[in-house]
Amino acid sequence: MESIGVKYLRDNLSRILKRVEKGEVIRVLRHQKDVVELRPIMKSANHDFLNRLKDINILAGGTGRIGPIKSVKNIRPEMPVSDLIIEDRR
Repeated sequence: MESIGVKYLRDNLSRILKRVEKGEVIRVLRHQKDVVELRPIMKSANHDFLNRLKDINILAGGTGRIGPIKSVKNIRPEMPVSDLIIEDRR
């Protein structure tokens, strides 16, 4: 997310709005303090939630393709894989 000053926003408003329309989120600062975030209007709450996760670096963009899936070898044959997963989550 880019941060810009109020003067830069005022001088470049059309360019900034085009970037926001394309999906960018831009934070506006006044005297080095956050004032407002410019973000596109979302069509659903899910999009807004995903954008907030991206903003705080919890979610990253993917390619949309799933690569080859490798099988998991059970290193403890006496236990089912599901039990190993439950144990690993503890």
